[in-house]
Amino acid sequence: MPPVKPAANAGLTLYVGPDSLQGDWARLVLAEKDVDTAAIRVIAPGKIDEDFLILNPAQTLPTLADREGVIQTARVIVEYLDERYPHPSLMPQEPAGRARIRMTLHKIEHELFPLAERMQAGGAEATSAKRQLVDGLKGGARFFPSRGYIMGPEYSLADTAWAVLLRRVQIAGVALPPEAASVTAYAQRLFARPSFQRCFHPSAVVPTSTRRRS
Repeated sequence: MPPVKPAANAGLTLYVGPDSLQGDWARLVLAEKDVDTAAIRVIAPGKIDEDFLILNPAQTLPTLADREGVIQTARVIVEYLDERYPHPSLMPQEPAGRARIRMTLHKIEHELFPLAERMQAGGAEATSAKRQLVDGLKGGARFFPSRGYIMGPEYSLADTAWAVLLRRVQIAGVALPPEAASVTAYAQRLFARPSFQRCFHPSAVVPTSTRRRS
């Protein structure tokens, strides 16, 4: 039986900043949902996009414009997308499982994402951020499974957050030590997913223009 795909929604547009970790997270979840008609618009810093200004006068990114309304912040956007397009589901059905994933997302979003963003700063700040991130990954390596995903056999929103984080580690040229081999293997599984390949293939990144997924 072919997988269930979400209904077409021509009004769905995701606005992101160029080279944005939070934007990458929203983009990856959108790719997982395989919404054929979704559009991604990259908002260049310092440039006024009239359509976006009308939708979101504060111009915060990422922002999702749907026929249901305008949604802001990456965490709210990814959970909204999972509920708006429930196939495949990226959250478990049971409340306890959903709570565990939300706790994991809180830690990643508030502790690890800032370190990954600081790695781009350059100089001593970037060096310090890389060291802290590597130490954290090495210390938590025992929690990364040898197979499957971070919360069990099913891919979840927690894995999408880890995927964009570990991609930034790779881009920064950070080599994880042998003690973190389980993290490296986990990252390879995430990067091999078709949705990840589609989302972050070089042809999928258009820094200052609008593109439509097909």
